[in-house]
Amino acid sequence: MEQRIQHLFPPRISQAICHALMHSLWQGILLAILTGIIVLFTRKANAAIRYRLLTGTLLLFTIVFVYTLAFELLNRVESNFNINKASVSAKTNALTDVWSNLGFGMKYAHEQEGIIVAIWLMVVMLQCARLLFGLYITKRLKRVKINRVPIFWSQKLLELSSSLKIKQTVTLLESGIAKIPLVIGYLKPVILIPVGLVNSMEQPEVEAILLHELAHIGRNDYLVNLLQSIMETLLFFNPAVLWLSHLIKTERENCCDDVVLAQTGNKINYIRALVHFQEYNFNPPRHTFALGGNGTAIIARMERMINNRNRGLNYFEIICLAILLAFGVLFISAGPVNNIRSLINTKQTALPQNAVNAKALEAKKQAEKAAAERTRKPGTSP
Repeated sequence: MEQRIQHLFPPRISQAICHALMHSLWQGILLAILTGIIVLFTRKANAAIRYRLLTGTLLLFTIVFVYTLAFELLNRVESNFNINKASVSAKTNALTDVWSNLGFGMKYAHEQEGIIVAIWLMVVMLQCARLLFGLYITKRLKRVKINRVPIFWSQKLLELSSSLKIKQTVTLLESGIAKIPLVIGYLKPVILIPVGLVNSMEQPEVEAILLHELAHIGRNDYLVNLLQSIMETLLFFNPAVLWLSHLIKTERENCCDDVVLAQTGNKINYIRALVHFQEYNFNPPRHTFALGGNGTAIIARMERMINNRNRGLNYFEIICLAILLAFGVLFISAGPVNNIRSLINTKQTALPQNAVNAKALEAKKQAEKAAAERTRKPGTSP
């Protein structure tokens, strides 16, 4: 496997990818801490502000990751993961052991970078296959078992689009496959609603549903969703990225909920619409924007609308962030300076061959001179 990867990627590229992936782990710790701070200090802010902050954090992390990868590709850098036991103070403790084990672990990862990149590439390919399958399902939803809606609702959709200042032409169709309303497409968006939805619900509730889906279109949420899909595919192993992406999806729905409430001013009808779709256990493709979700998410959205308060951190998230913060502080403060430098990529300047030979010859002469002095008898001249 490793040899095949080396045929696909030159050793330098394989090494750069491995280093960038390893760096993303400690960068993910900073990302998680920053995300937790945003969530804690924006509980009273509206969903749009929190959404922009979280999205900006993901964009910043993406830029840092791309920069790290580019730096590793453009610079011939070799990692020095040697742990010098002599540099460690005589007084050993648990932190020193953790530091040494971390260094040896990073050294082992550096030695096995071909296998690491091979496994990473296989998982990325599987994730890409999943995305392609989602695109196929999405296109199929637009063609199979669809019907035109009554003219009344087509005109109503135009009115609602105009109220949200949406310039794109949005098509409304009934689907015999979709169980909850969906938005499909970016350039030519289509809203799919289950067959019989307009007849089984009251008109204000249907309008609230259409407003929610139109809000996704008007806000151009597909751009951020595309960035999330790319980062989730490349950094599938990074818990901080997955957690931040989950929070962004939650706040995206909250933003659309706020748009609906601002347009209708009636929470009751909209909450009834959410309750109506809670019974459906349906996982829409990743390329679509669905009204519903799992029961826990819908309940959280309804509680937010009723209490006018954003979600905070749960106990599990607080414990994880506290551990990461404490580990980060101890990681920096407890590690000896020489070890810290040994864990950072440093350029290795190769000496010319002549200089190496000259140094070896000089060392040999000094050794011979020292041996002669040791064998010299007292009182004799050289």
